[in-house]
Amino acid sequence: MKGAKKEIISNKFKWIPMEKRVDNLGLSLPPRKPETGKPLLWVAIDPQDNFIKDIYLVNDTGKTIEAVVAQTGGFETVDDDVITVSRSDIEYKNIENGDAVKIEEYHEIYDSDYVLYIYIKVKISGNWINLETSAKGGFKEEVLLWS
Repeated sequence: MKGAKKEIISNKFKWIPMEKRVDNLGLSLPPRKPETGKPLLWVAIDPQDNFIKDIYLVNDTGKTIEAVVAQTGGFETVDDDVITVSRSDIEYKNIENGDAVKIEEYHEIYDSDYVLYIYIKVKISGNWINLETSAKGGFKEEVLLWS
């Protein structure tokens, strides 16, 4: 994981329910139960190129998020030694509904041996919510908070 420069983008990411998704060839996926909840906060991935992927936190709460504080890092085990990587916090203020904030970027090959993690604190309506996720070798789109 490289660490990210602050970036906010508006209305780029749209959640597609799992039962409506298609595979890489455009074919329907096996049937699933319809989603009953609405994703409020979710992680979206945006490729910079073939290997580097940007990770965004998408605000779909219907409200302005007062603050977002994200910390990222990871670890790998090599011959009984644990190698860790940790990044400084990245902070944002007043994130409008529909906006996405960049919280990290990773390289699919160089980071493939790492277990990567993201800790996120979000302040909405004066209340702090703690969220976290981890993945081996890279992240996929994932809902962190449902309605």
